[in-house]
Amino acid sequence: MQPDSVENNFRADKPWRTLLNLYRPERRWVIFAAISYLFKASPVWVLPVVTANIIDIVSHRSSGGLKALWINAAIGAIFIIQNIPSAMLYVNFLSRAVRNVEIRLRSALVRRMQMLSIGYHNRVNTGSLQTKVLRDVESVQMMSQQLVDIGEMAVVTIAVAFGVTAWKMPVFLPVFILFVPMAAAIRYTMTGRLQRQNELLRKQLEGMNAQVMGMINMIPITRAHAVEAGEIERVKNQFGNVRSAARSFDKTAGFFGAVAWVIFMLFNLVCLAVGAWLSFRGIIPLTPGDIFLLTGYFAQITNAVMQLNSMLPLITRGFDGLRSIGEILECPDIEENRGKKSIEKVRGEFRFENVSFSYDKNSGAQPALQNINLHIRAGEAIGIVGPSGSGKSTLVSLITGFHRPTSGRIFLDGVDMNEIDLRTFRRHLAIVSQQTILFNGTLRENIVYGTKDVTEDELQAAIADANAVSFIKELPQGLETELGSAGVQLSGGQRQRIAIARALLRDPRVLILDEATSALDAGSETMVQQALERLMAGRTTFVISHRQNVLKNFERIIVLNNGSIAR
Repeated sequence: MQPDSVENNFRADKPWRTLLNLYRPERRWVIFAAISYLFKASPVWVLPVVTANIIDIVSHRSSGGLKALWINAAIGAIFIIQNIPSAMLYVNFLSRAVRNVEIRLRSALVRRMQMLSIGYHNRVNTGSLQTKVLRDVESVQMMSQQLVDIGEMAVVTIAVAFGVTAWKMPVFLPVFILFVPMAAAIRYTMTGRLQRQNELLRKQLEGMNAQVMGMINMIPITRAHAVEAGEIERVKNQFGNVRSAARSFDKTAGFFGAVAWVIFMLFNLVCLAVGAWLSFRGIIPLTPGDIFLLTGYFAQITNAVMQLNSMLPLITRGFDGLRSIGEILECPDIEENRGKKSIEKVRGEFRFENVSFSYDKNSGAQPALQNINLHIRAGEAIGIVGPSGSGKSTLVSLITGFHRPTSGRIFLDGVDMNEIDLRTFRRHLAIVSQQTILFNGTLRENIVYGTKDVTEDELQAAIADANAVSFIKELPQGLETELGSAGVQLSGGQRQRIAIARALLRDPRVLILDEATSALDAGSETMVQQALERLMAGRTTFVISHRQNVLKNFERIIVLNNGSIAR
């Protein structure tokens, strides 16, 4: 299966077709699981026949009855015992298929998230994306298991019951057939309302995830302002919204389930009474075993139909999960690099020709940048200043390729960046920003992140040039120290020097420094500034800063104001 075949075959508006496409690579395991399940569940269909035969043997007390009794008992025992190996085969085959699809879906989501534009990620909260990867995929997985498990059981039970009834008591077949439109009517009544309520529940869960993640990130600020009680209350209110949506869904599903159960059980009772009356009157010659078989299979049909109806909430959640996943896999807002020119070397020359950019082209608002014309020589250091909202970050976003110009063109080493595979360009790019992003891992893993085949000498040289040797030696395990969540135990200056060491290892040709020293004290700033000067040497560098002392030695400083170059 090709890496992007999940995305190519995904149609959220056609959930059944999408589900079949997802399981097409696993069809062998699904078929094996279905066959194993037939053996596993066979006692459910065989034992009513065995029991009916034994009842008739006892009631007739024929001379050969004892032998027939033991034969039927042996048949029943064989079918019961074989449940163990067939159940293990079933679980193995089904688990293999379902878990493969689960990981394929999650991988497709992660792959697509990496392709989606930065603008998309700026618009969509992280909690919503997390819900799609975790809960929505889990909903699809649970639905898939139940379709094979409960679904196959119910369908085969109904087929067996109809078959045996048509063979032994065909007069009752029309009564059984009445179940089909009845079950269809109940399902039709339930589907629409459950789907609407489950969609509301999913939205509330996405909001809850986003709020909880925001609360966790805000804990230091919350503590600093002593507003813990207000924050707790705000999150509790969202929990309450989730509870209300979940209870509405549960109550609706429970009501329809209870109504269906009452209708089917009354039908079952009527069937039993009518069969007994027909036998009592001699209208139809039914033995006690026939009546037991009739009511037993009718009860099985009732349970099967109830199981199919009980699957409806799971199917609703699963299909809603597919629709939610489709919001990612079918989103057209991607950075398309396929078929574009790969670049192996970068000198770092940039030319902007009448470049303008608007975040919302249809709003009529003033562009974030307008009519930018610039020529940056390879190896040149450029300072970028301007008030908040002047377009500094937008200009940097265009340089990195996170956004593309609304109009005009940007050339890298004489090549239009619209024609470049931007992933290959970014291998020659490094960014050191005000907020250094660290992940939960060792210090070594954080420094070498994004760089392959780093030797120990190269790593130590980068650490030395970043002025990070002294503080790393003071850490409990040095480079092997676990940083924990986001490296919160490190100071701002230490975090910045890690970012500089990371950038040095990449040996970039293009460097972006975005307020890299603005949040540091004087002592840390000196250390970081020295490291940055080593990093900038010989590289095309764009420096955003509000501090004039950072830019005092720069030959060129670009002043932005209201999206235009003021000077």
